[in-house]
Amino acid sequence: MIHHFSWITVWSAVLVGSIVAFFVEPLTERLRNLSLQLSHRHKTATHATLSAFAFAVLAVLVHEAITSYVLAAKTSEHASDSLFSAISVVFQWACIPFMTTIAWFCAYGRWWIGLLALLLALLAIALVGVVFEWDIQDILTTAIPCTCILLVGFVHMRKHLDQQVLSRCALLTAAIALIWLVSAGLLQLILSLFAPKGMYVYTRIEYVIDVRFYLGWIIGLAVAPRPAVSHAAGA
Repeated sequence: MIHHFSWITVWSAVLVGSIVAFFVEPLTERLRNLSLQLSHRHKTATHATLSAFAFAVLAVLVHEAITSYVLAAKTSEHASDSLFSAISVVFQWACIPFMTTIAWFCAYGRWWIGLLALLLALLAIALVGVVFEWDIQDILTTAIPCTCILLVGFVHMRKHLDQQVLSRCALLTAAIALIWLVSAGLLQLILSLFAPKGMYVYTRIEYVIDVRFYLGWIIGLAVAPRPAVSHAAGA
């Protein structure tokens, strides 16, 4: 590990460690107890997160040490390209759910903070495809359902503040995603049968990618720790 140390190794450890700490560990903890509420006896959520992340990074570093020993140094250029592409894809698809969730949690605070967070989330939805040079179809098929999810969740968060509000937002996200995917799929089927060949809503590959995207978003909301509700939050 020391002889093959590089920033690629560091960032790959952080990337995979984050996946383990923020997704795999909470999910397995809930599956172990068959409950959406975390049952581990950490003092705080921060303590639990740091503990999980530290052990995840340590495990990944061990794996990277073995990989560095097995792989030749001449492959590092290809590894760099692959890592950059992976981080880029993760950022593109995490940006919208991340900004949407922030806007949701700002909905029941001061009105100007909620409005600012909402505008930033709308801006993220509109610009992420432009920044990363998506096709116009990809931009539109992402912006339409994601904007609906953002607005519906924002209104629901503002009206209903309790411990299970995030679970209901997950259900709303699932419902909107299902309606969109079914509607877009039917429209694409009609276009495939009757429209000129160049007209399409989705290609098969892009449709599968969006199915995975919304499924990941819903799972993320389902396993996310529930925020503590303060009665003074809406003051």
